[in-house]
Amino acid sequence: MAVNTKIADRRYFIGGSDARIVMGDDEASLVRLWREKRGEIEPEDLSGNLVVQLGMATEELNRRWYEANTGQVITDVQRRTGCRTLR
Repeated sequence: MAVNTKIADRRYFIGGSDARIVMGDDEASLVRLWREKRGEIEPEDLSGNLVVQLGMATEELNRRWYEANTGQVITDVQRRTGCRTLR
């Protein structure tokens, strides 16, 4: 199974799209995500998913919009972080 490093790395953290699935009510998507993170199945190909592609295309715009409307500056883009109280 040849998987590129970027996709392989996604097994070890929960990204924004993953969080949406975890917090949602689509059980089939949640089970699929769980199986992907465990390495049981290949990650879903999202290259044809319009919502994902729009999100990727507008990331910079979304950051600027957020900063302009909140006064908060985003400094760590795509930074991994953890919970301070849970391991």
